[in-house]
Amino acid sequence: MVLPGNRILSVTELTAHLRSVLENDRLLQNVWVRGEIADFRYYQKSGHMYFNLKDETASVACVMFRNRAKGVDFKPGDGLKVIARGYISVFEKYGRYQYYVEEMEPDGLGRLFLSLTQLKERLEKEGLFDRGRKRPIPRFVNCLGVVTSGDGAALRDIIRVVRQRHPGCHIVVAPAAVQGPEAPDEIARSLEALNQWGKPEVIIVGRGGGSLEDLWAFNTEKVVRAIAQSRIPVISAVGHEIDFSLADFAADVRAATPTQAGQMAVPDMLAYQEQLITTGLRLRRIMERYCSQKWAQLDYLRERRIWKKPHCLFEPHRRELQHLRQGLQHHMMNTLSTRSSSLKQLAVTLDAISPLKVLERGYAIARTEDGEVVRVIEQVEPSSLLNLTVRNGEIKVEVREIRRGDWCDEL
Repeated sequence: MVLPGNRILSVTELTAHLRSVLENDRLLQNVWVRGEIADFRYYQKSGHMYFNLKDETASVACVMFRNRAKGVDFKPGDGLKVIARGYISVFEKYGRYQYYVEEMEPDGLGRLFLSLTQLKERLEKEGLFDRGRKRPIPRFVNCLGVVTSGDGAALRDIIRVVRQRHPGCHIVVAPAAVQGPEAPDEIARSLEALNQWGKPEVIIVGRGGGSLEDLWAFNTEKVVRAIAQSRIPVISAVGHEIDFSLADFAADVRAATPTQAGQMAVPDMLAYQEQLITTGLRLRRIMERYCSQKWAQLDYLRERRIWKKPHCLFEPHRRELQHLRQGLQHHMMNTLSTRSSSLKQLAVTLDAISPLKVLERGYAIARTEDGEVVRVIEQVEPSSLLNLTVRNGEIKVEVREIRRGDWCDEL
């Protein structure tokens, strides 16, 4: 039974008291907790994360508000073991305590390695690491861009190798911090500056060896995207041979070390000179052998009879031409003779039937004044004028009388 003097609390008062107790406990206001994420929920609209942290025997409800969730550089999910820092308070509406997480990092694999793996998977899905977008390095490079620390050993190694292999190559250095929080921005800016200038034919991006944290700038999304977007082929040279970074996957070519990057970027001009000399000597021997063969062939041709007496080459053709000429002349003479005889015969025949022959026998041809030949008496009338053609001229006569002959009926 309720005794007089006992204090009776409402649910709200009880919950508020518990909240006050928890929030005034210094241990619970900045506490680190290790556990496995379960029932993870992320609300895109609000940006808040809700989940439970659990171990073998217990579980605690957790919330991470948007302003804190933005600082998480990996992708939380069920089954992921994490270490979280935050404070304990009571959610009064449901009367339960909650762990309000302010920061969180992976446990076990390590924060850097997990975020690296997740970033690699995301960029790989975008196609930034596809082999199909890799470009070949030009064979002869006369202008080389370098993005690295201005006073690092990597730059000295690159310059030394390039000077040995290609003394005439112009080296342009765009210095940038290669570790630390400012490194990603500086590397990306230097890459873009060389691209805007446009003179380098190849760009080397890299640094010397170091720990994973030292090389981390080359695993950031900003640097990887800057390399992938470069319009100039990029050689990555990050760390030593055993070191790999996401920049290596985005670059057109990966070099194990900065020294190897210098070797890959420019040709060994001394080796090319030696190769050129060797090739020149080989070509000279080939030409000498070729010319010797041709001179031998020429000497052989000179000794042939046809070159000593070239007219012999044409003699058979000359005789054949002479024979053809004679045959043609003979054929032409025969043709002319035959045609001449035919022409004479035609002339005789033509002469025999010529009207002039009739005139020579004493006959005449009568024509009217219109030139019409008079064949019957009906064509003329008395007093008509006629032209009589005789063997040696014409006679103009006047018709005085017309008589029909008795022989006309017989005709």
